[in-house]
Amino acid sequence: MKLSLALLVLLMVLTFAVMAAASVTTHEYVAPPGWSLMALRGIPLDPEPSSVFGSAQIDGRLYRWNAARQSMLLYDELDPDFFGDMLLTEGYWLKNTTGSNETVSFSGLNDNDAMDVWISLPKKGWTLIGHPFSYSFTWQNAKVTDGNTTKSLFDASQWGVGWVCSVGYGWDQTHRSMFSIGVEDDFPMRDTLEAWHGYWIKSFFDKKALILESIP
Repeated sequence: MKLSLALLVLLMVLTFAVMAAASVTTHEYVAPPGWSLMALRGIPLDPEPSSVFGSAQIDGRLYRWNAARQSMLLYDELDPDFFGDMLLTEGYWLKNTTGSNETVSFSGLNDNDAMDVWISLPKKGWTLIGHPFSYSFTWQNAKVTDGNTTKSLFDASQWGVGWVCSVGYGWDQTHRSMFSIGVEDDFPMRDTLEAWHGYWIKSFFDKKALILESIP
């Protein structure tokens, strides 16, 4: 019994030490009326959608993309397990029908800002990714890997070996329209990924992954 108690105390100390090192903080996102293509910029302590979104209305209003099946999943409060947990590297469509801003607030870690983040592109076709950092990231600085070889986004794109398309798409909440992101040669509308935003990315092969290297 004494040994078990000692182990329990040790585990509690280690847990608090890890959480302190990772800096638990409150992450807040303001969803305007209408559609948002959003992403998490921190790792929630409780990843269940009802916990992440709190009082914000998500039943029948929150969608995620199943890249393996190339189809949408809708959040249903009667079957939350079907939708699953909120993940750092995924994008989500959220429809705010209240007519006013809704605030999403959750407690989470922010150590992802100092990590290189891998984002799976599991299936040929579209993946709805989430920008994982709290700062802007220049899209052409992304890298792509097949698990053995890693290439720059330009070399991995249609300009090179053709693993992925360098042109992706985000959502402009103000103008309620899609916009393009890309490398310089694509002449895109924008060239950076922004915090709290999701983006549509197209892969031409299965089992690829993006690598977004953190800014020192």
